[in-house]
Amino acid sequence: MARAVGVFDIHAKYGESQRRPEYSLLQRVSHWTDADVQRERAIIAKGHDFEPSAVLKESFAEIFMHCDFEAFSSGEKKPDSELEIKNALEVWKKTVDVQQHFNDLEMRIRNFAITVVGALIAAVGYTYQQGLQANILGHQFAAGLGFIVAALFAWFAFFLMDYYWYHVFLRGAVKHAGKIEKAFKDRIPSIDLGSTISSESQAVKIFGLVPTNSEMRLKMFYWLGFGMIGVVFLTLLLATQNKPTTITTATTTSQNAQPGGKTEGK
Repeated sequence: MARAVGVFDIHAKYGESQRRPEYSLLQRVSHWTDADVQRERAIIAKGHDFEPSAVLKESFAEIFMHCDFEAFSSGEKKPDSELEIKNALEVWKKTVDVQQHFNDLEMRIRNFAITVVGALIAAVGYTYQQGLQANILGHQFAAGLGFIVAALFAWFAFFLMDYYWYHVFLRGAVKHAGKIEKAFKDRIPSIDLGSTISSESQAVKIFGLVPTNSEMRLKMFYWLGFGMIGVVFLTLLLATQNKPTTITTATTTSQNAQPGGKTEGK
């Protein structure tokens, strides 16, 4: 019957009593009717050719060799606390690694932006030194203005990639780490690293006066770059090139000579 409904079947052979001599005495004193006895005999005869999935030969304790038992829970199974903390720590460490990755990318972008814009401004100085001019629609302009425009576009492109791309990813990683730290701060001591860094970052004051956070300092960095490019642009527009003056010197050679071109000697 167990196998018929898809349940693992076990035969308790150690409890068989039908084949013992005492069984006939049990049948005579039993309250079973003749019909009950005949039904049992039919069941026994039917099971002679049946091979059970497992057999308990000596005692019921042998069932543990064939089955694993778990505590019954009527509600939703709660995860193991220790396993949950271990998994949370792994997720938190990976989140911190992601923060470091995006922070490193942002620093590389800013370093590269300074390098590119610095090279373009150096090119502006070279064109000014050489006195190079560009003719656009019949108007003469300093050739360095083209490098100024290129530096402006490059700096703006780096700002877009930094602020609206990788900084967004960094903020997302910081917020995710904050959620983990908030959920486990009472169960995992000193896990609030991200919260401590965010708190210290928001407490920074420029020159001890203006409170700023990381986002404001990022904008200040790029606005200072725009200001520097603007100063170079205005300087190039207002500057005038000094043309070198040529000084001509005349050398007069006088020769003490006597009439006839002879020199008197003693």
